[in-house]
Amino acid sequence: MKLKINKNVRFALIIIIAATAVLFSYFIYDEAYNPGFEEQTIPVYSYDNKGSINYSVHLKPNNLYSYNKLEEGKLYISEFVDYLDTNFKYEFTGEREADIKGEYNITAKVQGYSGEGDGIKNIWEKNYPIIQNKSFTSQIGKISISENIKLNLNEYNTFAREIKEETKINCQTVLTLSMNVNLNVNINKKYAEEFISPDLVIPLDVAMFEITGNNIEDNPGAIEETIQVKLPANKSLILTYGIILAVLITSLIILIFFTERLSDKSLLERELDKIFKKHGDRLVALNSNINVKNPMVVKSIEDLVRVSDEAGKPVLYRYSDDYNEINKFYVTDENETFVLDLSSLKVSEEIYNIHDIGGIEDKENKPVQIMKES
Repeated sequence: MKLKINKNVRFALIIIIAATAVLFSYFIYDEAYNPGFEEQTIPVYSYDNKGSINYSVHLKPNNLYSYNKLEEGKLYISEFVDYLDTNFKYEFTGEREADIKGEYNITAKVQGYSGEGDGIKNIWEKNYPIIQNKSFTSQIGKISISENIKLNLNEYNTFAREIKEETKINCQTVLTLSMNVNLNVNINKKYAEEFISPDLVIPLDVAMFEITGNNIEDNPGAIEETIQVKLPANKSLILTYGIILAVLITSLIILIFFTERLSDKSLLERELDKIFKKHGDRLVALNSNINVKNPMVVKSIEDLVRVSDEAGKPVLYRYSDDYNEINKFYVTDENETFVLDLSSLKVSEEIYNIHDIGGIEDKENKPVQIMKES
């Protein structure tokens, strides 16, 4: 037995569930075959980029030291220092061939300043170019530069003292020695620019000093490329969508095959439809009223059909364009008339069981029951 539902509600539910099922089918397809993309940055060319300054301090003949030079990381007495022997190196090594262009210079800068740490304020400065800009190129992805400079500290100490005397400003002074390298890399029209500047910081006009600074810079790098990487399908999301889709399809099957719309016809009209469909070839429609003699009321159309068969008479009814006016069927037999009266079906639809379309048929095929009509 099918569940009866209001036709508008049933139709709306079928449309909504079908549309939702199509939507979730699209979600599954889209997640499986178009899960989206993610931007990822990958190196297309890696390289090492390193600059350094090494030095040794050469001494004047003196009564303190028996050797003529001191290595890095010592304290040095200014009066005994003759010159600094400095070695500047720069190396660029790429993972494969690339076009490289660049230039470098070596400068000495004398500064007068006050303060300490982050509070240092520059008072004056002067630059001394030691090596002017030099260009270099390479197509093999490698660059190697080496420069050796002998630096006379007495010249810079003398200059610092002269400026102090002329300006009457007693400030701290330093010499900053640096190698400045600017380089451009081109590989398959992808570019990188690198700047590196190792330096030495040497106090001036002091009795003794220690050399500091960032004398080694090692800055490896890479030319990177941003690519779109397809994301893997989200299996848990697809499974969730699949479960929802299965529920929707099951609901749709139930609605289509296990429910039917609730008819808009009255109970009388539905019963007449069944009578005409099942026994239409037994019925005779009359345009005039039927003369009823000794009426005998039967319970169902089946009972009336049995009487018709036994009597060999047709089942008669008064024809009308309005179904509501066709409510009695007759079989006349000599002095008796057997009547099926459907007038009682005009009562409220509330007495009709929406889950049972059996109408007023005698489903148990009970024997004919005949009552004398009063």
